[in-house]
Amino acid sequence: MPYSLKIKRFPIIVIIISLCAMLISGCGADAEKPASSLEHQQAQQTSSPEASAAESASPAATEAAKLAKLTIQAPLGISISSPVYHILEQHLLEPYADTIEYTPWKSPDELRARITSGQADISAVPSYVGANLYNRGMDVKLLNVLIWGILYVVGPEGEPVDWETLRGQTVYVPLKGDMPDLVFRYLLKKNGLDSSKDLKLEYVSAPQELVAMLASGKAKYAVIPEHLATMATKKVKGTFKAMNLQEEWAKVTGLPARIPQAGILVSGKLVKEHPDTVAALQQAFEQSVSYLNKQPQEAAKGIIKYQDGLTPELIANLLPSINLQFVPAQDAKEELEFFYTELSVLSPEIIGGKLPDEDFYYKP
Repeated sequence: MPYSLKIKRFPIIVIIISLCAMLISGCGADAEKPASSLEHQQAQQTSSPEASAAESASPAATEAAKLAKLTIQAPLGISISSPVYHILEQHLLEPYADTIEYTPWKSPDELRARITSGQADISAVPSYVGANLYNRGMDVKLLNVLIWGILYVVGPEGEPVDWETLRGQTVYVPLKGDMPDLVFRYLLKKNGLDSSKDLKLEYVSAPQELVAMLASGKAKYAVIPEHLATMATKKVKGTFKAMNLQEEWAKVTGLPARIPQAGILVSGKLVKEHPDTVAALQQAFEQSVSYLNKQPQEAAKGIIKYQDGLTPELIANLLPSINLQFVPAQDAKEELEFFYTELSVLSPEIIGGKLPDEDFYYKP
């Protein structure tokens, strides 16, 4: 089958910038889906990718009319993109399209432009981006949520950190007004701190800047997403993940220690005209997330093909920290609406000024 992979090799710093800029851009509770009938496929794929691909395709799917081309985009890096890489490696969508075209997005503008121009059938996005585009009139649907919170405060190792510790301190935060900033300010407020008076927030335009600031001693505390948070603690001696913001979210909301941070967005046209393809896609993501969680060492061997500057060993160590959990959009709706509502108190426009209606959430 013709297979088009529009991807270039990029240095690791570009990967980090691109991934963190959106997957923040932004756990503890065990919300992973129970084992499903896919377990037999998952067991076989470790020894035979071809067998896995064949078993994942239903007879009805193979008989369905194929698309000429199916386009997929995801950010550079190994967070929300990891399940996409696995789907590509296992050829799980071969029965549904003559050509599968994957292109990484490197900026929010590039991501949105492809969706609004109809150049992407399937997009890996921060969850709020999907809501924003839908509320702006785009014909899109949220298929699932896969990333459930990857935000941390990184600080000096050996020093206990709580919210009172941060009073009077300077905390560095990437991308003012984006998800990590809003989540952090929300948690500050819930813990009795005024972000404009009780501490100083300093913003940077690119998350990788925070690693250099920590290394030079200029920054003592920084809000950093995975996988950059883990890499920062490995690169900068004497630092650690001092505060898990997913756990802090749970403390102030009474909800599980997880944030519905990123998932898969599909075009409404694809859902209407090729429902079998979308159903197979949902199944493929469930299978992929399970495999990545259960077989990180094997998964890393496939993911490394899409990376530059990382090793399979490092990827295998990072996969457990990106909080991958497969939850269909309909099942995540309650948590998403709470998340959207709380963030919109600080910035209504982040989701387009209102909660998306029922049609935003994919129904099989």
